[in-house]
Formats: sequence, C-alpha cells, structure tokens
Amino acid sequence: MGIIDFHVHSRLTADHAETAEEIARQAGKCGIDRICLLGDVLHFGTDPSEEEVAEINDQTLELVEQRPDVFFGFCFLNPKLPANFLRAESERCLKHDSFKGIKLEIAVNARSLRMDNVMEIAGDRDAIVLQHTWNTEIINNRRQHSDPEDVAALARRFPGIRIVMAHVTAASPRGVLAIAPYDNIWADVSGGQPVAGMVEYAVEKMGPERILFGSDAPGRDFAAQLGKVYGAKIPGNVKRLILEENARRLLGLL
Repeated sequence: MGIIDFHVHSRLTADHAETAEEIARQAGKCGIDRICLLGDVLHFGTDPSEEEVAEINDQTLELVEQRPDVFFGFCFLNPKLPANFLRAESERCLKHDSFKGIKLEIAVNARSLRMDNVMEIAGDRDAIVLQHTWNTEIINNRRQHSDPEDVAALARRFPGIRIVMAHVTAASPRGVLAIAPYDNIWADVSGGQPVAGMVEYAVEKMGPERILFGSDAPGRDFAAQLGKVYGAKIPGNVKRLILEENARRLLGLL
C-alpha cells in the first residue's frame, strides 16, 4: 500500500525534468508514491493573467506527462478571468485523464459570485474543486483568502460539486465545525506544522472518510506532514483511509 499526497506545488523552473524527478525522489523517500500537482500558483502573485495561468498549467502538464506513474494534476484557474478563457483553459487541461480537478488559490473569496463560472465548469466535467483556505483571523485578508465558513457557503450553493478544503490544520477546530455538516466537502491535512489533536478532532467531527493527506510541499516537509497522521491517536485503519484510500475513492482510482 502506498501514500497519496493530495497537495503538492511545483516551482516554475527552466528544467522541468529535473523538477519532476526531485519531487518524486523526495516523496518516495517517505513512502509517497502518488502526487497531486497543483502548480506554482503564487509565482505571478494573487491575480495572474490568462497568459500566466496558462504558463503555470503548461508546467503541470509537462510534469504529469513525464511521470504519469507518479503524478496527476489539477488545473489552476483564476475566477476573475473571462468565462470563455476559464472554459477553454479547463478543457485544455481536463481532457487529459491524468487531470482530476480544478485548483483555486487566493484571487477571490469562495463566497464571490465570480466563483460561479468555475463551479459550473466543475459540474459539467465532474471535476473536484480544491479551494485554498486559511484562518483569516490570523492573516486578516478575507477579500481574497477564504475561511472555512466561506467554503461551507460555497458547498451550500453547489451541493453537487465535490470540494476539497485545503489546510485543515490552519483552519482550526472552528473551521472543522464549519464544514462538518456538508458531505460534499473533504479536507486535506496540509497547512502549518503538526498540532497535537487536530487530526483526531477532524476525524471525530467529520468522519474518517472525508480526510485526505496533503503535505503542501515544497513549502512544507513531507516527513513532518506525515507525522500529523502517523502521530495521531487514531486506529491504523483510519490512518490508512487518510493516507491513501479516501483519495483513491475520491479520484476514482480504485
């Protein structure tokens, strides 16, 4: 049995082959054999242009094509961009079987009506939406960043769309309670360093089937992030759900 990392960013570099091999090597040392690449989503700042979004996705496409045995990808989109571009760019990426969903960062808050175009695309393609989330009591920027309550509001408006809320560790127990009632929301455990009891709390309130392992590498260390799960006081079969089986079911890899 392997481990699926649902939250890894590549860095835009001149040598994509070297980038792919280094990511795979570092992850493999920790037993991670499948990796979701989300792109270098902040390389051009918080509000990337059409050309910049396409460049980020170009690299993800290249890396996935180089190591399809390891990588699958998400298409990065900026909801502020015109609907015709969002549709064309998502089609360009999601036509590949190795692309499983759409990645959203901090261009807009998840409550914004600008999200509608992206969510409609996700519905048409049966694609997963992975939404960056944080605790804005800490960073004080709710105009762009999304709190878990904002993701919950998005899930209410689009109950048929599968949403992954990123960074449950950073979201705090309050954030877990906000999303727990919505069975179309999963959460990845990336974000911040390990905090005792956080994974256990998420499992208790959300159930073990809606928690996914994510490292947020290279900004975070694979091994330290795995420690959140390995060190949690939960049964071994629940750890296995978080580390691999939940992701396989969500991605249709079973």
